[in-house]
Amino acid sequence: MIFVTVGNGNQQFERLLQGMERLVEQGVVTEEVVVQSGNNPNFRPVHCRATDFVPLAEFERLVQEARAVVSHAGAGTVIHTLRCGKTPVVMPRRRKYGEHLNDHQIEIVEAFASEGLVIPAYEPDDLAAAIASAKTRGLQAPPSAPVQLIGMVSQAIEELMTWSSAGNPPTS
Repeated sequence: MIFVTVGNGNQQFERLLQGMERLVEQGVVTEEVVVQSGNNPNFRPVHCRATDFVPLAEFERLVQEARAVVSHAGAGTVIHTLRCGKTPVVMPRRRKYGEHLNDHQIEIVEAFASEGLVIPAYEPDDLAAAIASAKTRGLQAPPSAPVQLIGMVSQAIEELMTWSSAGNPPTS
């Protein structure tokens, strides 16, 4: 089983969800795909089993049982998956597609990838190879957080707090 999660945020991420649906439809992915689709009301899969949200215990079970985990680049989701010993395939939400306010998720993916902790998939066309790579990796020892990533997450939180109090979105 492949578990796909886009987190619990308000941003839509149909680019990832439709990319996975196409892989199953085309027969590139032949095993069951379970999707936590979040706030994507227009995503109505035919080939994947989907639910909008799952309770934490169910999320943990799905991560544990999955042969591969495919996710957005939310730091919490990625870190949780790593703590379960899995190397996730991670696709960042991107500003140019209107999926986020800025491109901090690209920076998160690059920081984790530079440490060999995630397999990046920047576009839907990258998913098949990334998933194949993830399936070849065994369970990994849970890593400590990379110093570079901790700084980036702190900066992102500061920017969001500044934006929230000033009412202006971050510019980066």
